[in-house]
Amino acid sequence: MKTAISSTGVDLESRVDPRFGRAPYFIFLEDEPGAKLKVYSIENTASEAAAGAGTEAAQQVVREKVDAVVSGAVGPNAFEIFEKLGIDVFPVQGDMTVGEAYERLKNGSLKKMSIKRL
Repeated sequence: MKTAISSTGVDLESRVDPRFGRAPYFIFLEDEPGAKLKVYSIENTASEAAAGAGTEAAQQVVREKVDAVVSGAVGPNAFEIFEKLGIDVFPVQGDMTVGEAYERLKNGSLKKMSIKRL
């Protein structure tokens, strides 16, 4: 499973950024059975966009072929992109490190985001 987490910095000790589209970085964690956890970060090139940061950031994350996204908040446009592609979104609340958020995802204490349609 490959996960993207919005972050204020480039490592597991960085804080989860509460804003998906405006987060300065995304940290990717790739957990394959029998393999060592692979962790890397990329700069969010959409973070300074005048408009459409969420959509641009979502496209950037999609290019990394993730299965899940963890962030404080994911806007409706980014969420729609993830939903259409089958990428699960897990919102987090409160101040925590990327490593803590990942552990919560792994132990099942984060609830998947969903939007009820009429």
